[in-house]
Amino acid sequence: MSRENPTPAPGARRGPTPPPLTGDPILRTVSRAVFALVILFALLLLWRGHNAPGGGFIAGLMTACALILHRIAYGHSALRLDPARLVPWGLALSFLTGLVPYLLGRPFLKSDYGYLTTALTGKFEWASALLFDLGVYLVVVGASLAIAYGLAEVNPQERVEDDQ
Repeated sequence: MSRENPTPAPGARRGPTPPPLTGDPILRTVSRAVFALVILFALLLLWRGHNAPGGGFIAGLMTACALILHRIAYGHSALRLDPARLVPWGLALSFLTGLVPYLLGRPFLKSDYGYLTTALTGKFEWASALLFDLGVYLVVVGASLAIAYGLAEVNPQERVEDDQ
């Protein structure tokens, strides 16, 4: 069985073709639940990860995977902004998190911590390393999505001037 594309009628509008799985009702239904679960897991990794290596990085990768799944299922991004715009904000936040202790006479990136008690959560530890991890999270999400979305926009049928 061959899959030949019919020749478009004269004057028909030829736009970009949607991804092959965009209209799949099973993928759309499952992706809603998976998207929510992966984002919640990523936030848990970010929240708890500042006490372990790689918290912001792994949470950023999980978030990027969830957003890529959303784009595959629905054909558009769940973000309302260009993901590359997250990268400078994340870099600035991570750099400032390290710079503040340095300006106070402590080592660069020295983390501080304390305890906070609320009626909802009880006693929990806060750490300034969470701000650094949040910056890393923004950099990873922005860079990963910019690369993935850039690759998704590639149309292999396009020719460049050096092609024969």
